[in-house]
Amino acid sequence: MLSDIEITYFRSRIDDVLQSGRPTDWQRSFLVDMRGKIERYGTRTRLSEKQLATLKRLTAVKGDADLRLITNTEYVQPQQPQRLTWQKPRRRRPLRYREIKFTVFAVMMIVCGVGYAVTEGLRIFGLGNFETASAASSQFQNSDFSVTDGDTIRMRDGTPVRLVGYNTPEKFEPRCSREAALGNQASERLRQLVAAGKSTVTRIACSCKPGTEGTSKCNYGRSCGYLRVDGRDVGQTLISEGLAVPFICGATGCPPTPRPWCG
Repeated sequence: MLSDIEITYFRSRIDDVLQSGRPTDWQRSFLVDMRGKIERYGTRTRLSEKQLATLKRLTAVKGDADLRLITNTEYVQPQQPQRLTWQKPRRRRPLRYREIKFTVFAVMMIVCGVGYAVTEGLRIFGLGNFETASAASSQFQNSDFSVTDGDTIRMRDGTPVRLVGYNTPEKFEPRCSREAALGNQASERLRQLVAAGKSTVTRIACSCKPGTEGTSKCNYGRSCGYLRVDGRDVGQTLISEGLAVPFICGATGCPPTPRPWCG
């Protein structure tokens, strides 16, 4: 199982690699799968030795290749022997290399944790754009919309909006009966979430090639955005309930759409 420090570290580094790095299709698929496991199981996440080694290698911080995760270890301050009042005080020994290394690692984990918390806070409250860093997000002029399926809505003015960050089973063109059933469940669950709280739709730039925004070559002509109910991204809820999987795009393109429901 992973510790709280490892959970915070891997969450932050996976997001950094997916958004700013240049992973291969296989590496992207692996990181997205690991991100989904960590989000779903937290400190109960179980990884094989090979999976953990691969995850560490793909999320390693450049310039600090010798720094490795230290788990289930704590430095215990040795108890100083009680000295008599007439004894000369001993000089404090210098810090050892292992102690310095652990201190540097702990500071880095704290910085990563704070950065991740700030990033999540900005994303939750709609103050940041995490699909394309150069595009500014904005609220739709009218928040009235209808649910098309588990990851698509239609604004009152007719604008279709693809919700980013996750993918749900298809209910219109399913590959098997199981996907069709799950697709209908995801759509109904999204309607329940919307009906249970205050909804906010935030527009962001789609992950498309420059100049194709708004055309059929970019996300089938749909706009892109986040849908939050009472401040929580609906994608997080659907993923946690097994009705969706993570789907993270880059700045100008997306990996193959994950559809694991038909085996």
